[in-house]
Amino acid sequence: MVPVVLLTGFLGSGKTTLLNRFMALRQERARWVEGPQPKLAILVNELGAVGIDAALLPPGAARQVELPGGCICCTLDENLEKSLGELLDAEPALEMVVIETTGIAEPLPILWTLGREPLSERVRLAAVVTVVDALEHERHRPLAPAVDAQVEQADVVVLSKLDLVGERAAERVDELVALVRENNRGAAVIAERGAGASARALARLLADPQLAGGRAFPSGGDRHTHDGDRHGFETLALPIDGTLDFEELTAQLEELPASYVRIKGICHAIDRSSGTDEPFWIAFHRVGARVSAEPLPSGSERVFPCVVALGTGLDADQLAACVRAAVITSGG
Repeated sequence: MVPVVLLTGFLGSGKTTLLNRFMALRQERARWVEGPQPKLAILVNELGAVGIDAALLPPGAARQVELPGGCICCTLDENLEKSLGELLDAEPALEMVVIETTGIAEPLPILWTLGREPLSERVRLAAVVTVVDALEHERHRPLAPAVDAQVEQADVVVLSKLDLVGERAAERVDELVALVRENNRGAAVIAERGAGASARALARLLADPQLAGGRAFPSGGDRHTHDGDRHGFETLALPIDGTLDFEELTAQLEELPASYVRIKGICHAIDRSSGTDEPFWIAFHRVGARVSAEPLPSGSERVFPCVVALGTGLDADQLAACVRAAVITSGG
């Protein structure tokens, strides 16, 4: 049976960054090991009509099957079953499948899907890995029940962004561990500075024979339904036309209210703080009031430039005005 790792964590917690580092470790190992390498498959779930997270994963690092258009735990459990089944048929030599959920997904209904036939005859749940944002966790908890549900179902909790906490990192780890233990007394906690160190610790933990044996699928509901308001979040996606000044875009996005819980996007931009006036493709993020960016992998010229916001009371004109204010050249 193929082991499945469910990777969860609230909006902007750093799931994709951790997954990138995890895959980079596998690629590094492959350079030193002769012969065919076991395959890792990724299932990426996005909330919203436009997929961004899959574009941030290294091309060719794994077979990527993106599930756009909704939350796995709400509307895509049947799609997940179909996609995972097709993946297993196409890749019989899979070593592991990682399902990266959208940030507001609650793990339990996804686990019910994996535990039903026919998937239960083909896969086993190796671990639920939950990424907890060291900077924003307390602010996130009142926003959605998924924040605590993700921690509650975790086998492994990875504390992210500890390198941004500063001198009180050790104290912050103690605070976060105490919060985790409110909902989960048994999960392993990884508290490393930097995604690379966290990925190495996660790789070692997933290789542990106790975890490799897999955990039991939880018993419970046969199907997850709700009236569309359980998560309480809206999603808004807008195209981006032209080349942007990233410094101006940052200033504009920072002025948006806190009701914009998560913003992410892909654009062609100039970032003079990088030391060059040459435009390049970037992925940008706003989590809390912090805006950051990263270069996209080679070959990303084919991606669709856009911005996606998640939150409450979103205003398309307000978000579009932020982008317009940063445009340097149109149609770039």
